Amino acid sequence: MILKMGYLSISNLLAIAVTWMIVFSAQGAEIPKDEKTHNPWTFNLSLYTWLPGVSGDFSVGSYSKSVDASFIDIAGKLRNFPMAFNGHFEAHYEKLGFYLDGNYMQMDFKPRFDRISSGVSSEIGIMDYGVMYRVFGPSASERVGNWNKQTRSNLFDIYTAGRSIWLGNQIDVIRVGSVSGSKSFFAPVLGGRVLVEFTPSWFALVDGNAGGFGVDNVDFTGSVLGAIGYRTSLFGVPTSVEAGYKALRVKVVKDTLATDVTLNGPFIGLTGYW
Repeated sequence: MILKMGYLSISNLLAIAVTWMIVFSAQGAEIPKDEKTHNPWTFNLSLYTWLPGVSGDFSVGSYSKSVDASFIDIAGKLRNFPMAFNGHFEAHYEKLGFYLDGNYMQMDFKPRFDRISSGVSSEIGIMDYGVMYRVFGPSASERVGNWNKQTRSNLFDIYTAGRSIWLGNQIDVIRVGSVSGSKSFFAPVLGGRVLVEFTPSWFALVDGNAGGFGVDNVDFTGSVLGAIGYRTSLFGVPTSVEAGYKALRVKVVKDTLATDVTLNGPFIGLTGYW
């Protein structure tokens, strides 16, 4: 009888131990499951309208043309409204990120005096592509995951990038006709950006970079951007609206084609996160 009771006690203890093992095993299995549901990848896409003024020199061969026009009076100095395309895409894995930023503008300036001066047409296409690292602040996935929560966070990113520049200039010369040239260039770029959230909804963003260093005949290229943004949701998708000011400079000299131009003006954009 004693042996029987001991056997039952041992059996009960074993049953309890097995039960607890099953419980702890189930709990332990849930942790990786939660980790698996956490997606470290995050993406965002910005579409924005940039309304820049133009200041600089455009040259083709021995002919050159200077332009200095703010966006307010630029419509009066153009044969047609400037055609522009602007977009920004980012892919983040935790604190590492990759980005693409594209700007394209076509400008067709009319002559100041039709009989003695000349007009100029210019196409500028710029594509930035680089790798960024978040020095401090939450990862992109954490920020998007806490989008609707009343949280505030400041961010600082640094990045190294390449900038592809496509230039096409055409100058209309009286009694000579039109002379034109086009060329693509590449320049290394280094930069950083800071985002400061004043409230859970409102934030400020500053982004600046510089490069060229004489690589591929690009003496200098750089840009700076400052914006105020509002964080919200659109159709259930985390969204932000940004408005600010952007300046971009390109100085290139290559054989018979030269451009030293600064584009600067206000912009407004819409960014979606997922």
